[in-house]
Amino acid sequence: MEFTVRRAVIGDEAVLRALRLQALSDSPRAFSSAYERELARTTEDWRRWLAPSATFFLETDGEARGLVAGVPDAQDSSVVYLMAMWVHPDVRGTGAADMLVSCVKAWAAEMHAKEVRLNVVKGNDRARRCYERAGFRATGRQGVIERTGDVEIEMSCDGLTRDK
Repeated sequence: MEFTVRRAVIGDEAVLRALRLQALSDSPRAFSSAYERELARTTEDWRRWLAPSATFFLETDGEARGLVAGVPDAQDSSVVYLMAMWVHPDVRGTGAADMLVSCVKAWAAEMHAKEVRLNVVKGNDRARRCYERAGFRATGRQGVIERTGDVEIEMSCDGLTRDK
């Protein structure tokens, strides 16, 4: 299976919406948002998602099969958050997720960030292993997703370089 990853641009709002709704249908407890909330978003809401963040789509055979977003920290320009990570069940275990994570890390380095942080639901061992392969480590900080009560583990990766 061959993949391409591309950065989403204005005009990709419908693709972003479709992927996000698929993600929430497939893995509703993995995200802090809810299907109904995302369903109610307007085209303008999706457009705002795209900037100043970087959203990447994973595509195979011309079809979008995954996404991830990199979001700069509002107070600390040295930190970027990896968010909204999801790949379609049909492409899990193929390296697709690794490609998406690498794109956010490379973008973060281009933004001169020193660290990428993310939250992963405790018990989502497959996702956690993916992040660990990419150099992320648990920070010891945890939070709770208010909507579900699930515990999230914060992970961090530093030492970013532009060639990742």
